[in-house]
Amino acid sequence: MLGLETIFKKKESKFKPEIDAVITQLEIAMESIHSPLGHFLSLVFIDEKPSFPKVNEWIVRLNNHAEFQVVGHSYSYKEITNKTDIKGLEVTKH
Repeated sequence: MLGLETIFKKKESKFKPEIDAVITQLEIAMESIHSPLGHFLSLVFIDEKPSFPKVNEWIVRLNNHAEFQVVGHSYSYKEITNKTDIKGLEVTKH
């Protein structure tokens, strides 16, 4: 006879997405009614790879602003290791 532990055994997922904290540099080109030459914004922050939620949040936030229009953006990232200097970057622990 099977025990309840066997019947209700928790199935382990074979797919475990890797989420890594990375130092991200985001560069955004914008147009506005205030400057015929446009604006350029460069940000450095800690984000999550592979989904980059903060990058997406910044693009959406600026596109929703009435005075700006994002015309282009690019980002690069650097893996964080135990030797990485993260001084000057805000870290939130959960």
